[in-house]
Amino acid sequence: MSGAIYNDFTQFTTLRAEAAKNPNAALEEVAAQFESIFLQQMLKSMRDATVKSDLFDSSQMDTYQGMADQQLALKLAEGGGIGLARMMVEQMQSKGYVGDEAQTQEAETNESPIENDIQGFRLRAADAYENGSKD
Repeated sequence: MSGAIYNDFTQFTTLRAEAAKNPNAALEEVAAQFESIFLQQMLKSMRDATVKSDLFDSSQMDTYQGMADQQLALKLAEGGGIGLARMMVEQMQSKGYVGDEAQTQEAETNESPIENDIQGFRLRAADAYENGSKD
């Protein structure tokens, strides 16, 4: 996300392609972008909660402040932000949704824990349906 501009949508296309090939590599970038959006919404809410002055109250000023908040949110997220992205990555790795760098090779050969959970749920649902329909 280095050098990102808030209205550069081509970065999402390249990130989507990278995530399709290797989800582990794109996890940190996606988490940083999520944190950037979160920070942007937080800045917007903070700005809306402040007292407005007639001196600087115009649609042009609102547009400028919105653009400045979006760029500030990107820069904050690039610099580590509030730690939300880091916590999301750690939590997803600890839950087994994605592997860390050491587990990348192993994860390519085995099914993910989510797939195992889905398969187990399907089997339990099928068993419950069969048992319920016989009664």
